[in-house]
Amino acid sequence: MPQTVTTLKKRQNQRRRFIFICLLPTLICYAVFYLYSIVTVFVSSFMKWDYSNLNSPRFLDMSHIFDNYRYIFQDYPFFKEALTNSLIWAIAGVLVQVPLAVLVALALSKKLRGWKLVRNIYIIPSVISSAAMGLIFLQIYNPNYGIVTSLVKIINPNFTGAILLTPGWNLVAMTCAYIFFAGASCMMVLGQIFSVPQAIYEAAMLDGISGWRREWYITLPMIRDTIKTISVLAATSGFLLYNEVYFLTRGAAGTKSISYIIRDLAVGSSRTQYARANTIGVLQIVGGMLIILTINLIFRTPKKQANRLKAAMSNDKGGK
Repeated sequence: MPQTVTTLKKRQNQRRRFIFICLLPTLICYAVFYLYSIVTVFVSSFMKWDYSNLNSPRFLDMSHIFDNYRYIFQDYPFFKEALTNSLIWAIAGVLVQVPLAVLVALALSKKLRGWKLVRNIYIIPSVISSAAMGLIFLQIYNPNYGIVTSLVKIINPNFTGAILLTPGWNLVAMTCAYIFFAGASCMMVLGQIFSVPQAIYEAAMLDGISGWRREWYITLPMIRDTIKTISVLAATSGFLLYNEVYFLTRGAAGTKSISYIIRDLAVGSSRTQYARANTIGVLQIVGGMLIILTINLIFRTPKKQANRLKAAMSNDKGGK
């Protein structure tokens, strides 16, 4: 008996070493290319680092250690605008893009005639770079010959402005430039739907559950974790929106985003304010973590429901 326990522990240690060795290259790459960069962003947000000392950044005095944060929150004129826009796009991603991806996936899961063709067409925008899509929409919204402008002029012949420079409408236009392209999320949901055991659907049919009730009471709960995942992806993508802002408006007429003002401070400014740009980066990281935490709380399974699921799984295993 002792030998069996010793052998088991030895195998477990060997397995752990094997897993660690396999993960080691990925951990090294993560530490070098991501963790180091994140730490640098946090550290440099407490430094003076601009055109006056590009090659020799230095820490601020303790009495001025939070000067970069004070500048961003109090003095920088576009922070509130950028934060508001980024939050709007994050919320839009969850409320528009995710339901759209789920609905399309549910429709495709029925495997009606031509569903594979529709699936391939729907994924095309996801394999085109966002820069190319930005240029395409720049022509769609062109004030002289863009199709959207032409439609607006039919409804309102007196319209002479540019959609992308009209406050309010430009945010809607920029949101439409990315929000409906949910091909990748749709494929994730579709794959999860196909993995639901058919026996569950057959049991539901015996209980008289069919149509939309089957999707509501069976399919959606079964793919809950995948919906949570694509919600995180959609929200963070909206919060980090940059390419559409850069190619469509360059942040004009109240359309700046958090990501864009990082460029504005570090590249657009004649003072090359790297430390202040990294301060925005810190706020961006914290905001992204709060978004992820919020979505996890929203999709959290209540304890009672979790206990019922565990009990049902235990009974099922006991019956087998």
